[in-house]
Amino acid sequence: MRVLFTIFPASAHLYPAIPLAWALRSAGHEVVVACPDGVVDRKVVDAITAAGLTALPLGGREELTASLAPLLAAAGPDRPTLALDPDDPDAWRTARAVLGRMLHAYYPPETAEGGRRPVLDALVEFAAAWRPDLVLWDPLAPTGAVAARTCGAAHARLLFGSDNVGLIRARTREELADPASGLTEDPWMPWLRPVLERYGLDFTEETLTGQWTLDLTPPRMRTTPLDLTYVPVRRVPYGGAAALPDWLRARPERPRAVLTLGVSRRLLAGRHSGFPMREFFASVSGLDLELVATLNGEQLEAAGPLPGNVRALPYLPLDQVLPTSSAIIHHGGGGTFAAAVAFTVPQLVVPLPMWDEAVTARYVARRGAGLVADPAQVDADSLQKDLLRLIEEPSFRLGARALHDDMLAAPAPADVVPVLERLTAEHRG
Repeated sequence: MRVLFTIFPASAHLYPAIPLAWALRSAGHEVVVACPDGVVDRKVVDAITAAGLTALPLGGREELTASLAPLLAAAGPDRPTLALDPDDPDAWRTARAVLGRMLHAYYPPETAEGGRRPVLDALVEFAAAWRPDLVLWDPLAPTGAVAARTCGAAHARLLFGSDNVGLIRARTREELADPASGLTEDPWMPWLRPVLERYGLDFTEETLTGQWTLDLTPPRMRTTPLDLTYVPVRRVPYGGAAALPDWLRARPERPRAVLTLGVSRRLLAGRHSGFPMREFFASVSGLDLELVATLNGEQLEAAGPLPGNVRALPYLPLDQVLPTSSAIIHHGGGGTFAAAVAFTVPQLVVPLPMWDEAVTARYVARRGAGLVADPAQVDADSLQKDLLRLIEEPSFRLGARALHDDMLAAPAPADVVPVLERLTAEHRG
């Protein structure tokens, strides 16, 4: 069968899909990965081809960049967020508004030039010509659902983290059904309905939540049951294609720790949040350990001269360094979490409030696989003490092994391929 992936234009959204795309290719299926080019991550299309997959660059760079830039720019603590905080029952309304603005970027209003919507139109035109049997779409790239419906393909969401979109949609439907809520019109319909009508489609909930959902989240981390069909898939860590450095070809002579802030590192480090980079490096300078830190140029400048036991690089795939590491400090991103779990590495999570980082941090701590640091109150001394605990106390390694066992309980991507074949046959138009 032919399978079309549609990806939100960021590496953090592409990388979770790569192992499943490989599994489908290995089973003999044709795979194409579509993504708007050069919007958030200007190298994401190159990353698709570097993984050995066929990329379909989509247009609309100028339109999408202008629409998404205000939401994705680094800002202070008042930055709009898509995170759903269990301690804040109203956070989902803020997330709904932010998400609506992001999704609206794919569906700009009709224009005097004929109403072209570059990303959506390019995808629909390709789907009409290529005729995919199955479209797997990122929750932040719902153009996949529209394209699938126009050509009769089966379609499903491929989650990159917790199902915040599903939860927001469920809460919205509850409000619409409750006269006391004051919500009388679906807030997403004014921009979504014209698009569907343009292609002769009516609205169905599957347009926003898929015919089914592929879920990479560990079962014990799922906190809110939703009335949707979920297919569990093991998240296999992938961090890009790169040659193995010489210094990683042998085991370290002393404990190795990793500091990584993920692809959104600019939002957590340096002047944007007060993360004490320079002070933290100074605090570990006298310790008998090696610290590997992934830092961009701005962060290196802010950190000042590095101690002899700190190695800084712009980027390093975690599946290269974590097999020989004793601990990792990170922002709570799903890819970093999955890599740490895969290699049984204890974690110190400084959660960035973007999607489900706080949920991930609580899960790591609850399972005894690591510790959580409050990003609003983090300081170098507490970071150093927590890092030493992770390295020296055996209980954290035992907790990390328990998370690893949970991961292995989920079906591997290759095991899910027959499920996708069956579901595609059932739902294809």
